[in-house]
Amino acid sequence: MDFWNLYLTSNFTLGLAYFFVCVEIVCLYVFHLVAILYIKLYMHRKPSNVVREELPGVTILKPLVGVDANLEDNLETFFNLDYPRYELIFCIQDEKDPACKTVEALMGKYPQVDARLFLGGSRIGMNPKLNNLMPGYSAAQYDLIMISDSGIRVFSNTLTEMVCKMTPDVGLVHAIPYCCNRKGFGATLEKAYFGGPHCRMYICCNMVGATCVTGMSNLIRRTVLEEAGGFTELGKYISEDFYMGVAAIKSGLSTRISSFPAMQNSANTSLESFGKRMVRWTTVRTSSVPSILILEPFSEAVLCGLCCTLAVYYLFGWDPILFFMVHMLQWFMLDYIQIRALQVEHLNCSKFDYMVAWVYRECTAPFYFLKGCFNNKVKWRTGTFRVKWGGYLEEVH
Repeated sequence: MDFWNLYLTSNFTLGLAYFFVCVEIVCLYVFHLVAILYIKLYMHRKPSNVVREELPGVTILKPLVGVDANLEDNLETFFNLDYPRYELIFCIQDEKDPACKTVEALMGKYPQVDARLFLGGSRIGMNPKLNNLMPGYSAAQYDLIMISDSGIRVFSNTLTEMVCKMTPDVGLVHAIPYCCNRKGFGATLEKAYFGGPHCRMYICCNMVGATCVTGMSNLIRRTVLEEAGGFTELGKYISEDFYMGVAAIKSGLSTRISSFPAMQNSANTSLESFGKRMVRWTTVRTSSVPSILILEPFSEAVLCGLCCTLAVYYLFGWDPILFFMVHMLQWFMLDYIQIRALQVEHLNCSKFDYMVAWVYRECTAPFYFLKGCFNNKVKWRTGTFRVKWGGYLEEVH
């Protein structure tokens, strides 16, 4: 019996070791190479053979709360879109919000653009973003609805490209989150994250057919939203973007990634804000897709490297310290190649600054992940909410 137990234990350990070697190969080489090739082949591709007269009208919904130093510049890019027929609808909850003056000034500067401002919102559920947008959504003229966050800056042909991707078999076109060039370590840290692990997993998940959608900049059919119960039904969830993707799939349509990233350009970047964002996002993801609790940690450089280091030491007796250092160096180099491929303008941080931000992000990722897993409350916009399994919201007073 002791011999049999020893045999089973040794075979289990051997199988586990080979499993982690396979995980290392997939995460380090397959995921990285797929993401890099996708970016090289499909990102930043301007639409061709566009017949402007045939382009459908689009309603752009912009939820606004407060003002930062870049808000006016970000919003102005939407007034300068090279698109023949669209309306801009700005939604602000509080009429005393200083964002009202910014919007009104831009509407006066660009009177030729069909733009409207809605105040007060309408409480249809727990989701404050959808509550804010509901009056504008109800007044929308067109079937194609673009929902874009306040901190997003667009290229002049972004909308044209997204609409061209909206073929009859597509229900939602969404953009990979990325960042504009900004100053400060917090901004470099966001670039390292959104241009590295987030972009890589976003692309790979969508390549295998998994629903992976963020709500920073999406174009969706109104018919898809209505079939899913509209904002009233989606307002039950904290991750309404994820469930918009689910709604598109359930309606028999597909989702596609835009060639242009959602360029975040908020002026408020810091280590503290980045940490809170990572914890909040983990809480939201794990409540909506519980399998992330098991799968996501092994896609991170440190944990994946440690597991594989122990595996190759057990299998081959390789030097664990040297192997782990080579592993981290390879991961860093592939992440840097990926971010340079995604970056259109000149990268405004040095290689050393990027390396420091990358190391900080990789080393703190397990902490933020664990903190998010054991946390069920999130501060979002003007309220605090308890997140339940399934992504449901409950307001905390």
